[in-house]
Amino acid sequence: MNGCASEPEMGKGWRWVAALGSLALLAPLAWPVSVQASQPELIPREVLFGNAEITGLDLSPDGKQLIYLAPYQGVMNLWIRDLEGRRPPRRLTNQRDRPQWGASWTQDGRYLISARDNQGDENTVITRIDPASGVITELTPQRGVKAALVGMSRDAPGELVVAMNERDPRFFDMYVIDVESGERRLLYRAEDGHNVDVQWLDGNWQVTIRKRMLPDGGSTFDVRRPGSDSWHPFLNLSFEDESSGSGLMGFSRDGRWLYAMLSVGEDMPRLVRWNKDQLADCTAACPSELIHRSSSGVLAGSLSDLETREPVVLTEIALRSKRIVLRPDFDQDLAGLETLAADREFTVVDRTRDDQLWLVLLSSDHAGPEYWLWDRRDQNGRKLFSVQSSLDRYQLAPMESWTFKARDGLPLYAYLTRTTLAGSGPQPLVLLVHGGPRARDYWGLDPMHQLLANRGYHVLSVNYRGSTGFGKAHLTAGNGEWYAAMQDDLVDAVDWAIDQGIADPKRVAIMGASYGGYAALAGLTRDPELFAAAVAQVGPSNVRTLLDTLPPYWEAGRANLERSIGVGEVDLDAISPLSHVDRIQRPLLLGHGANDPRVKLQESEAIAAAMDERGLAVDFVVFPDEGHGIAQPGNALAMNALVEAFLKQHLGGRAEPLGAVLKNSSMEWRLRSLPEP
Repeated sequence: MNGCASEPEMGKGWRWVAALGSLALLAPLAWPVSVQASQPELIPREVLFGNAEITGLDLSPDGKQLIYLAPYQGVMNLWIRDLEGRRPPRRLTNQRDRPQWGASWTQDGRYLISARDNQGDENTVITRIDPASGVITELTPQRGVKAALVGMSRDAPGELVVAMNERDPRFFDMYVIDVESGERRLLYRAEDGHNVDVQWLDGNWQVTIRKRMLPDGGSTFDVRRPGSDSWHPFLNLSFEDESSGSGLMGFSRDGRWLYAMLSVGEDMPRLVRWNKDQLADCTAACPSELIHRSSSGVLAGSLSDLETREPVVLTEIALRSKRIVLRPDFDQDLAGLETLAADREFTVVDRTRDDQLWLVLLSSDHAGPEYWLWDRRDQNGRKLFSVQSSLDRYQLAPMESWTFKARDGLPLYAYLTRTTLAGSGPQPLVLLVHGGPRARDYWGLDPMHQLLANRGYHVLSVNYRGSTGFGKAHLTAGNGEWYAAMQDDLVDAVDWAIDQGIADPKRVAIMGASYGGYAALAGLTRDPELFAAAVAQVGPSNVRTLLDTLPPYWEAGRANLERSIGVGEVDLDAISPLSHVDRIQRPLLLGHGANDPRVKLQESEAIAAAMDERGLAVDFVVFPDEGHGIAQPGNALAMNALVEAFLKQHLGGRAEPLGAVLKNSSMEWRLRSLPEP
């Protein structure tokens, strides 16, 4: 859950900005932090969580122009410039309140394609932007419909394939949209909840694969060879395989090979493929050709051949990442980028049509990211932009990778950032819990880690059971373990930090958003004496009402979600923090976006009311213009300001003065325990 499930996985791409505040009646007064007289300079919230100087870069197919997001009057807008910067950049959009979403070029470079929603309601509208005039045209319905871009091809540069739930909010029909005229034609009408794969093959957009979720949480795949009208099953996935991310990647451009990432019969994923002739002759158990088997963790496609669409570079990610090169003609480029990156990591984020120029993002755990241009002809890179050069003047903390064992022996994979404040002995600790829960924490520059470390806290993020990326066994060990073994893992992580002399056992806070918010509420109610305080944002307090109010377009994945939670096997009331409010002893900071479609506002309203009725200290803040996340920069800065004030009050760190940051947000206090700013 970046909300809890599998949109299915709630909250992908979510920027954790924290939530709200409260002065606990039962908590101790502010704790002193033992530090030397000379402390690192406070990193302003604006530097960590404000607008990036430049981000969201995308190269035109011919490599002559760049589009990117940069601030205008404090709000992120879309800009365009020539690659060499010979002329001043030109602003394309005029957003004054909510930031503009990023954009990408159509395959012919004629238009830009972007999207928006209505104040966080996730009913996404696909838009076309003219790079010459900046005129924005909506290509899908403006209200009440969720649309998603699913297909673009260099063979059909003037067309898009878009999925929309306009006919039935539960299911997504596929349409081909003419980018120039906006006209659309139905390509596939979703029946019985099928999800389908659409590709350009043999001169047409074709639906080549369809997937149906089974009542037990598994799935079955049917295939239709290019040019054929008949379907037949060729692959069945169990609930465990489906949960671990097994799935199809699509056909090569000539339709000869079908690629997939599978973990069927094994713990770690592997890349496989089937020949089209195999698919014509087998049903439900087609033998596949192994290309690469992961030895460490999640396996993902990193680069594909632009002509053939065949994968050529893979990435394995456990605690850190490594690349697997499948074709030797990419060896020289990747070796050059490794040298360029030095101790940083790199990601190829865009490529020109002729594949000679690569846009590359260099990143680290303790330095701001940078965009570079890699020229494959010259085997040379040059820096284009720093995403946030203002970070360079501050002392940032490195992120450490750790593995330790849960109480039942399961390995847990964690990241620790130590406070940059000098001090001896155990220090206050913030346990930062990721959402999903089918998601994971990664190594790299984490603004929340840096904020908390700078303010005087060690920060620990643990990939508890149920997290993705560490094998099928680790993921499925979380099935049916909400409020149980998944929460045990978080407690065991705190105990490990205490045993290692890292954490002060009297000064530990738990904090998270979405499923992480649920875990924070569970921490207060299940282990009331372990945590000195908790911060929960958009977290469900009642699992029963959470399931009753899921968005209709999650219906296809409901069986998988319910089985993961353990519906029918566990007592939903017993695993709901709302049922255990009487056990809360420590302060809670609680916040929600009023337009959240995944975890409804009522989830926070219910537990806030129950705590208030019992006289427990709780701060509850609502954002009328936000959904399952914080989009507006002023709201994000206000949230983190409240978190700072809250943690300073209850764990004893330091905080940047609030100033006018709260007044510059839309937040509405429902309940308040924090002192007046």
